[in-house]
Order: sequence, then structure tokens, then C-alpha cells
Amino acid sequence: MDGLVAGILGWLGTAGTFAAYLLLWRGRVASTSITYAAMNTVGGVLAGTAGALYGAWPVVASNTIWAAIGAHTLVMTLRARSRRHSTVL
Repeated sequence: MDGLVAGILGWLGTAGTFAAYLLLWRGRVASTSITYAAMNTVGGVLAGTAGALYGAWPVVASNTIWAAIGAHTLVMTLRARSRRHSTVL
């Protein structure tokens, strides 16, 4: 059962990060959009979790870094929007 869960998490994470890049490439999202950052963050976490369940530590490391970059972008984007919103009021 753990192998099935790991496989599902890994494929969802991989599909999510590929979809985020495809949306960016097609001009559907911006690199600073909440959607793009969230898709990369969640995708990295899911793929990293799958790697941990498989014991594939290089996969865990790379996806943890990927998720951290996505989370950083997400936080910075939300902060920038918050600052813009507060100056408008």
C-alpha cells in the first residue's frame, strides 16, 4: 500500500510542476503569480514525500529545494500584494 501511495504522490507532484511550467510557457500564468508558486510548492512537497517513502534521498533533496523556492515566491508575492493593497486604502 505504501508503494501505491508513494506512486500517486509522486505522479501528482510531477504532473503539478510540469503543468505549472506548461502554463507559464503558454503565457497562462506569470512567474510571480500565486497559482504558479502554489503549484510548484505543492508539487515539490508531493514529489519529495514520495521520494521519502521510496527512500530516494536525492529526490527528496531536490524536491524540498523546489518546494522551498516555490514557497518563497508565494510568500513574497503575497507580501507584495498586501503592500499594494494597503497603500491603495
